[in-house]
Amino acid sequence: MKNLLNKLKDILSTVKKFVIKYSKYLFPAVALILAAVVVLIALDQRQKAADRKKALEEQAALEEQQQAQAELESAEIPLEETRGEKINALFTTYYMALSNGDADLLKAQCDTIEDSEVIRLMEQSAYVDYTLQNVYTQAGPREGSYITYCYYQATFERFPETPLPALKGFFVDTNENGELYIVMRELTEEEDSYITKIASCDDVKELNNKVNVEYNDLILVNPEILDYFIELDTTVSTAVGEKIAQLNATKAAEAAAKEDPDEPEVVDTTETVEAPAEPTVKYATATTRVNVRASDSANAERVGEAMAGEKFEVVEELLNGWTKIIYNDKEAFIKSDYLSMIQSADGQPTIGMLTAKSEVNVRSLPDTNSERVGALMAGDQLEIVAVDGGWCTVKFEGMLAYVNADFVDCTLFE
Repeated sequence: MKNLLNKLKDILSTVKKFVIKYSKYLFPAVALILAAVVVLIALDQRQKAADRKKALEEQAALEEQQQAQAELESAEIPLEETRGEKINALFTTYYMALSNGDADLLKAQCDTIEDSEVIRLMEQSAYVDYTLQNVYTQAGPREGSYITYCYYQATFERFPETPLPALKGFFVDTNENGELYIVMRELTEEEDSYITKIASCDDVKELNNKVNVEYNDLILVNPEILDYFIELDTTVSTAVGEKIAQLNATKAAEAAAKEDPDEPEVVDTTETVEAPAEPTVKYATATTRVNVRASDSANAERVGEAMAGEKFEVVEELLNGWTKIIYNDKEAFIKSDYLSMIQSADGQPTIGMLTAKSEVNVRSLPDTNSERVGALMAGDQLEIVAVDGGWCTVKFEGMLAYVNADFVDCTLFE
């Protein structure tokens, strides 16, 4: 142990002599090292302070942005009434198409629309006219888009003196050509959320309440309108169902024809000269009481009224859902949905004669629920075209009609 202590003393003595001998060189070097260390520490602290400042500024900017976004989302976008703008023209045309039952014009105002929806709207057009009163607009979720509310009046044929107020919302967008159109496709989550937000604004709620009060006041005075709505809904739903079934059957037949096409038709190119055919006179009967108008529009002048079963000469069946007829020796128009077309008896062979045993109705179809187009008294006679299922097909006033065979005696030619 003593030896160890002596060795340590010797080492310390040697170090002491070294420090004393080289102190003029050693102390400046140590000072330089310490200075460098201090500088590095200072720079590091300055960088950390700058980083903290930047982080605080970024956090403040983010919070400011989030607050602005929250304020924007909570702010109510004003509801503005539009006048003389393209958007007014869009909805004026839309409601005109609904009133006139113009399916092509209706489709032209929308990006897409289901066939079933077009059929429903066209069926409704036979019973109601639409008059646009005001269009209210709010900014949409992106530039060029709008949320609109159309305030209009619906006038039903049975209650022409009581137009009912209504309000309907639409989403409108702009296509690549700068033209406005009504969006009927399925909305995105962003669009749906935006529209829901708009609908909750106070001015929209106020407008809704105003229209509801007007509507309820009219219904209180005219409660029979509600019964009519139930009847009308049944009528329209039945007609829509039938037409959709027909449309589906047609599509199925077309698809089948494409899968298994018939042999190509052989066209006879031999030129033949035929005598011009005699014009065939067509007739139609009214299926219910319906207005007769001066032109093919539900807004046209009303020139009269047809009763169920009343027969008219048909001039032309128009593609827009109207039929031109002869009414009081003048051309007039009736909605085609309210007419039952009658086949002409011209050129039909006669196979016998019938004699009425008693008074009996002459009908447009072989069905006791079909339209009555006339009547026979006991002893009256008509030419028979066919006998089938307890009904006689006869020639009646230039058209084919039907008489119940139980009320007549038939004599068929051999």
